[in-house]
Amino acid sequence: MEQQILLQTKIAFFLGNFNKVLEIWQQNDYEDDYYYFLVSRALIAARELKPKTIRLTKKPSSKLLEITDIVSRFMGPLIEQQRADTTIDEDRKQIEDVLKKLKDIIPQQNQKIIQIICAYMSVNSCEAQYALQLELPKDAFQQELLYLQFMIYLRGRRFDLAESTLLDLRRFDDEDILTYLAQIYLNLYNGQPEQAFKSIQETKDRFGDSSKLMNLMITCLIHQNKFEEAFESGQKVKTLIIDNEQFSDRQEIEVCLSNLIVLSELLNKQQQKEEYIQVLEQINKSCHFLKRYQEKVKKIDQLS
Repeated sequence: MEQQILLQTKIAFFLGNFNKVLEIWQQNDYEDDYYYFLVSRALIAARELKPKTIRLTKKPSSKLLEITDIVSRFMGPLIEQQRADTTIDEDRKQIEDVLKKLKDIIPQQNQKIIQIICAYMSVNSCEAQYALQLELPKDAFQQELLYLQFMIYLRGRRFDLAESTLLDLRRFDDEDILTYLAQIYLNLYNGQPEQAFKSIQETKDRFGDSSKLMNLMITCLIHQNKFEEAFESGQKVKTLIIDNEQFSDRQEIEVCLSNLIVLSELLNKQQQKEEYIQVLEQINKSCHFLKRYQEKVKKIDQLS
């Protein structure tokens, strides 16, 4: 029963269904560091987004509060809200500074959180090549660290190492949600949107639909130049997770809006594009997509 709680929470978390994560937590008493690591991120998102679709009535345990505090102090401000003007060298220094601070303040029993936070910083700062030099022991939250290493290799265009890490994930658990997601991303990065589409459908059949899978479907449609279909699908996702306030991972909200901005530009829907940009700025004005998009617009203005 306890392992089933952890499994259901993990599936909901990585599919972006934070509403389900907190529902499971409120209905069950289960203590586990990794379980708390998942729940803590959903609690932080609930505090930031204030969704109307969930009412928190359960009081967190002291252990969960401790882990939530660590995640909030380091993964929140330093990963999700990085400055929009950071350089590669600044990103590297940021990771090094955080690593030092974490080692100084995190209790010994929570040292394994250090590796996973630094891995997330490495992936989200797009500083993949530097991240490959970090020591990430596979005995600390093994599957998620393996998955993060896989994503780092993909960002660094090291497909040979990514495929090798995917094999490690398969050996760990061939039926795990992270293994399924890794296969989808490998297909996308390899320029195989049709195969990625099939992998998404398999994942949907196995674990159910979610905002993440819908966003990935839209990415496949964009890669196949099916822009009108992708735009219609993107609007449906926006209605589901933004207009109807379904509580999802903020990253999926950002991906949804980023896709709609790109598609609005491709389809010459200028007014809608500006609306989506405004909504995205309200959610996270420092997200990486906006950073890249603003740089692109600035270059175009300079050339014109």
